[in-house]
Amino acid sequence: MFGYIISGQVPNTTFERVSETQFLTNLTVHSNTVHIVIFTTEPFPDGYGGAIYLNWPNPEPTWQYFGFISNGKPSAIFKASQLTCQSGQNIVMFGSQGGVGGSQPQLGISVLPLTEIEQLTVANDNTALTVSSNVHFVQSMLDNLYNYISSFAISQQEMVPCNDQWVKINTVTQWYERFKSKMSNDPNFWKK
Repeated sequence: MFGYIISGQVPNTTFERVSETQFLTNLTVHSNTVHIVIFTTEPFPDGYGGAIYLNWPNPEPTWQYFGFISNGKPSAIFKASQLTCQSGQNIVMFGSQGGVGGSQPQLGISVLPLTEIEQLTVANDNTALTVSSNVHFVQSMLDNLYNYISSFAISQQEMVPCNDQWVKINTVTQWYERFKSKMSNDPNFWKK
């Protein structure tokens, strides 16, 4: 039902079914691994998807949620730098195959309703990547808006009487600089 590809290795579809909705496989990740792709080989039931977890070899199972696949998104790609051992959830998942004392990282996929998957929180590195991507997007959007508005700037002598409303470019510039400052201090300030 699932497969994965680690860059530089052949595709692998060997997953052990540990429960009705949970699948598990061991990963062989090398220091030169750049990307890992996880995909589905057959459709999910309507309204369901696969939550992707990774467990690193630790004395205690440390499962980290990294993302999901679904009928609408049948594959996901992760940078290997995202797949590092961080503080995860020390919970029992994937039956007794939790990797306690194991020597290989493990990939687990849990088939869940999409409404449950939407409530899951992605591991820290993915969140940082998302925040970085958001900052880049917002910065690009602000630059584009500022450049567009500035292209219409005219001097007071060039203004002709009309019923249009005008905003001084200084006001836009001040707003732009304040917004950039807020973004650099707290990339999520706009969510508050």
